[in-house]
Amino acid sequence: MTEMDSLKRWRARIAVAHMAYDAGYYNQAIRHFRLALELAQTAELDETLKARSQSGLAKSLAALGKFEEAERLIRSALQIDESVSEAIVEQAEDYHQLALLCWRSGRNSESMSFAQKAFDLAQKAGTAAPDDLKAKLLKHFAVLAEQSGDFAETERCLNRAVEFIEGSNQLGKNSMIYGDVLLVKVLFLAEQGRFDEAAELYPYAMQIVALTRGVSHPRVEEAMKIFQEMDSKDTHPNDEKLMKMASERDSSNHGIL
Repeated sequence: MTEMDSLKRWRARIAVAHMAYDAGYYNQAIRHFRLALELAQTAELDETLKARSQSGLAKSLAALGKFEEAERLIRSALQIDESVSEAIVEQAEDYHQLALLCWRSGRNSESMSFAQKAFDLAQKAGTAAPDDLKAKLLKHFAVLAEQSGDFAETERCLNRAVEFIEGSNQLGKNSMIYGDVLLVKVLFLAEQGRFDEAAELYPYAMQIVALTRGVSHPRVEEAMKIFQEMDSKDTHPNDEKLMKMASERDSSNHGIL
């Protein structure tokens, strides 16, 4: 098999893996990312292709709660990407994934450091960095601020994310990240006792999330589970219900919250 043939097969595997991941079929995504990684290694393809296989595999593993293996893969991908000075966007994405993995394992200080590094790189890359990455980082800053008790900063980051997405030519109000950010805002408003605002925003946020991913997507099912109290006639959840929502959020593997 020629190098060109191997490259074509790698691209096909990666394309299928990304489709499976986007559809919420994480086990299938893992299978195809692993095959892509094996192909990149055995065919001795460019190291950056190995890094892309590792980062995709890491995201898929993280979606199933396999954080330790995911972190090892992301750190390996980052080591490759940092050896390529032009790979600024790829480095930003690697640091973003590390930030999420640290947050999910309760290492919020590390998470903030990695997220800030990712954001700085994305800003440095300018238009080469996708707006989706920048919006996700703004959302992550909001989540970290909320968990540290800085509620003013939480709301500032959420509003900044909303404004950024609404003004983006790449995103807009029908994007996945827009629905995700609004759901974070719903939970924040509810936890702050601003129940009327949360109840008003919730149906719109869930509609966007369901339309962009499909109602059977694992992330949508998880969001429905977290916010099931918002579907009740009682728009003012008591402390017990709010604690239940927060607990469901904190056990999330999929990254909406």
